[in-house]
Amino acid sequence: MSPEEEKRLLALAHETIRRAVLSLPPLAVVGTAPAQGVFVTLERKGQVLGCRGTLTPRTSGLDEELVAAARAAAAHDPRYRMLQPVDLRGLEVTVTVIQSLAPLADIATLRPEEGLVLKVASKVGVVLPWEGKDPKTRLEWAYKKAGVKPGSPVNLQRMKALRIKG
Repeated sequence: MSPEEEKRLLALAHETIRRAVLSLPPLAVVGTAPAQGVFVTLERKGQVLGCRGTLTPRTSGLDEELVAAARAAAAHDPRYRMLQPVDLRGLEVTVTVIQSLAPLADIATLRPEEGLVLKVASKVGVVLPWEGKDPKTRLEWAYKKAGVKPGSPVNLQRMKALRIKG
């Protein structure tokens, strides 16, 4: 993905969040990039304010996926309160575009630039790239996010993703 495309996606995320917080109509998107899983993470001063997304696409294009994830991160993450206009000041946005998922046999081989996906039945725990550095801690987080008892048998996947921050 070109630097210009990365800037465009980040700008789209910022504008979508602004519109969601200010109760403005969502943007009409017309991007032509094929759909990919995408997550949008919102932070201020290192504190997470929201994060939503999907591992697999639910729409027909990347722009649509991004808009859905950004709106959800701003207003529909059940772990955090809905963003308020004051939260827009100093807001840092990270867009994570999923590139691939592959089975992971040994958690010790997980690198910081890779994400972790834990699945068992209908439960899923996702730890995005660069969230934590220690693979064992990341595995603990994935169990917790999935709501699964630590040590339970699960399927693990290594996530490769493009991370755009700004």
